[in-house]
Amino acid sequence: MEITPGPQPGSSRLSGSAPATPTVDDDAIVKGDAKIEDMLPKDWETLSIAERIRRATDMYGQGDREGKVKAKHAAFFGSIASVLFRNAVPGSKSGKPLESPHDFGIMVREWKKCIDDGNKEVVKAATSGTGHEDDGAGGNFGGAVVAIYRLASELGAGGLEEVGRATRSLPSAMLFLEEMRRSMGNQKDDSDEEEAEVEEGDGKGLRSSRSSSAEVAHVSQSTGKAKRIVAQSSRATHNGARLVKLPFGSVEQEELPDDIDNYVTPMKIGPVDKAPLQIKNGKVVQPAVIATYVPPCPLDDSESDPDGHTIWMTTPVTKAKYFSNKGWPKPLPKIPNKIVVRPTDDGTGMGVFATRDIKRFEPVLVERPYMIYSRKAVINTFSQKALEELSDNQIAQLLAKESEPLYRYMVDQQMTSEAKRGFMSLANSHTDDGSGLIFGIVRTNGFGIDFGGVLPGADEDFGLGYGAVGKTASRFNHSCIPDVSHAFDVSTFTMRFYAVRDIKKGSQIYVTYTSLNATKAERQKALAPYGFECICRACVKATPQSDKLRQVSHTLTQKWRSQAINVWSKDPNLTEKVLIPILETKRRMEEEGLDTEEAGYLTFPEILFRVYQKVGNRAKMEEAKSELLRVGKALAKVQEWTTGVKLKF
Repeated sequence: MEITPGPQPGSSRLSGSAPATPTVDDDAIVKGDAKIEDMLPKDWETLSIAERIRRATDMYGQGDREGKVKAKHAAFFGSIASVLFRNAVPGSKSGKPLESPHDFGIMVREWKKCIDDGNKEVVKAATSGTGHEDDGAGGNFGGAVVAIYRLASELGAGGLEEVGRATRSLPSAMLFLEEMRRSMGNQKDDSDEEEAEVEEGDGKGLRSSRSSSAEVAHVSQSTGKAKRIVAQSSRATHNGARLVKLPFGSVEQEELPDDIDNYVTPMKIGPVDKAPLQIKNGKVVQPAVIATYVPPCPLDDSESDPDGHTIWMTTPVTKAKYFSNKGWPKPLPKIPNKIVVRPTDDGTGMGVFATRDIKRFEPVLVERPYMIYSRKAVINTFSQKALEELSDNQIAQLLAKESEPLYRYMVDQQMTSEAKRGFMSLANSHTDDGSGLIFGIVRTNGFGIDFGGVLPGADEDFGLGYGAVGKTASRFNHSCIPDVSHAFDVSTFTMRFYAVRDIKKGSQIYVTYTSLNATKAERQKALAPYGFECICRACVKATPQSDKLRQVSHTLTQKWRSQAINVWSKDPNLTEKVLIPILETKRRMEEEGLDTEEAGYLTFPEILFRVYQKVGNRAKMEEAKSELLRVGKALAKVQEWTTGVKLKF
């Protein structure tokens, strides 16, 4: 809802005739000729909301011997005064600064209860939307009261959509009231303070399929400062900038300068709804990075969404874009439980196991993650002094050190106690590299996610988009022959996993932390930050030939598909001999565990269908056609399941 109640303060006279004393001179109130502090009780700041409403209402009508002030207008004044001057009386030195939108929301809900208990005229006007505009006083005071009353009603409605809409309106409501307060009190805008500079920076190592392979900080210079970006690169420089690898393993910490504050400016982050509202030049100051909840949490945290909440590090613009979609986030789809988290049989930790047979393409897991965060460094800004004097190891050390407070805030201050216990129980392979406990867990368990075209521009936020730390998802262990793959559905704000091969009941379910087309040496290097050496079938039986197959399988299958469409279909002398290398490659890919869409394996049914059709082998053509249709329909369902986009097949 938008807060636009009636005429703006000072735009019209509040009363057609002045009462007998300055305390009821409505025009003087708007113009600032009367002092508000003279119209409120001296002990205002010690009174409850209910007492403030009652006392301000009584004082508004004092001295009105001719009865020119209607009781209804006095009630409007008392009601709005208790909100306008909730933190301080003008001129007071003991008043409080603006609170957070979250705390303001709690206050207006309490305020509404007080109105409901003793102000029938106000309640009638607020619920009907009429009866407050019959003169100047009603139009200003009454219009504001009606708007705030309706906002409080939505906050207490209980429905997630209403609560979410009202929560998003809290900052604009506070801004309106602040402008009205200053207009009535004829006060100078004293909130024009210089903004604290907020820069981006982060350094998460994400797992490739689960995230990224190399963890590198990209240090560049901009207007005398250095910004760090997480980059997927092994080069020493990129566009003339230093690339600094994030540490892992047992790292000896270098001594840092005593005046380290001269080298780095830490970034501050908080939930936009729980941080004190900042107003500059009559506008709400929006931070560069915020932490918010999806879906929004109730103001008093008494009722959580049954599908769970995610803490989302994002920008105010992207948050506004997301919540502008009516009904988002949508409820989670319901699927039968097919998995269980338990200790692994080899004693290496926890894992995810199938509780029944799961067919290829079946949904396996859907969940809202613990957190979604920027894949780019959003931690702090390095100075020119840092670039000139600090080594790569010192910069990486600072990056890891300064990241910890940001993520600790998100965990300690925003997660529920249950979510925090779950998050803190996750694996941490970065205990000896200076990352800190929370940042180490994020680096170990992060998945790369894409918002795609469903939320345009989000994947460009911070330069590298977002990562996510899942709940059950973080318990998937690694294999170079994965059982499941994942995608992110924006409308429900969920990570979704589906089977890429048949999975037997009782077997452990794996994802891959690396790229499927990487060689064994490349995969082992990418796994080094996790502190283990992979002993899956693909690694144990790896050969130069299997490495080459992984590198070329997708390109090769797409080349054969193109030939089947554009060359072989026009060859009158085509025979089935053309399929000999194709069928042999298909067999080898199955042995290597490359029988997945990502490796190009699912292109084979179409290639076989086109060749058998051309050479006239009707039996095998029908067999290939049946498989082609089955795979096509299954992939369409996977697309709909993982992204919410429905395809016709």
